[in-house]
Amino acid sequence: MNTLTAWGRTGSRCATLARCWSGLLFCVALVLVSSCSAGREAASHAELPPLSYGGNVAFGLPGGDGIILDKTYFVVLFDTAALVPRWVSCRLTKESLEGSVERTDDFRPDPDLPAGRRSELEDYRLSGFDRGHMAPAADFATSREAMSATFLLSNMAPQRPALNRGIWAQLEKDIRLLAQGHGALCVLTGVLFLDSLQRPVGASVFIGPHRVAVPSHFFKVILCEHADGTWEMFAFVMANSSSALPGGPRQYMKSVDEVEALSGLDFFSGMNDETEELLERAVAISWVGQ
Repeated sequence: MNTLTAWGRTGSRCATLARCWSGLLFCVALVLVSSCSAGREAASHAELPPLSYGGNVAFGLPGGDGIILDKTYFVVLFDTAALVPRWVSCRLTKESLEGSVERTDDFRPDPDLPAGRRSELEDYRLSGFDRGHMAPAADFATSREAMSATFLLSNMAPQRPALNRGIWAQLEKDIRLLAQGHGALCVLTGVLFLDSLQRPVGASVFIGPHRVAVPSHFFKVILCEHADGTWEMFAFVMANSSSALPGGPRQYMKSVDEVEALSGLDFFSGMNDETEELLERAVAISWVGQ
């Protein structure tokens, strides 16, 4: 065999091998592209992503300025300028509401916030305002630790007694009934600063030596997973009024879209877009209370 013939056969074998490797690489690339496309397709159609912060923030943080405080039983976004929580989020189920622990009433500043960037007990003293729970104490009777966490001032905002002890308390009770009878809930409670035309503005009323901002309104936004696997959203906005609001909570229902416009927040952004948009633009009609 001459050198040229040997080289030709070798070259032929190399060319064949190269073509094989090329084909193999093409197949691998095709599989990877297909896998990535399938992954994107699955993600785009995934109905609901996992819960975060121990299940207390469902389907995405709502946003807003402040410091996030994970209090184990609920999550707070605390505004260190206004010295009130912008929102507090918790997950409620029939099981989580079981318990008989009595109120601890151990109101105290949050040690996770530095002095000067938190509200203090003296801010509320003789102010004429209640220390209004955002995550209600009655929702956390499962343990003394859980109950006590709700009395941190990072979970409080100045609330008029007529609201806090009246229709707002009824709304909190209705939400517990919803969780006990209809499914798991993600409940977000927060503050609003609105003018007389319901337009977002800065705070204009303050209490205490540290100037704790007084909200003009409060909101609740609720995502309910019913026992049959269907989803529903509820939303409420109530004025922080010095006189009792007329009617029952049902009269103060809004769409989640409306609360987003008033608050500048984006609730449940981790949901499938189509599902989120459908639920957020509707004003629910199946509320458990009046």
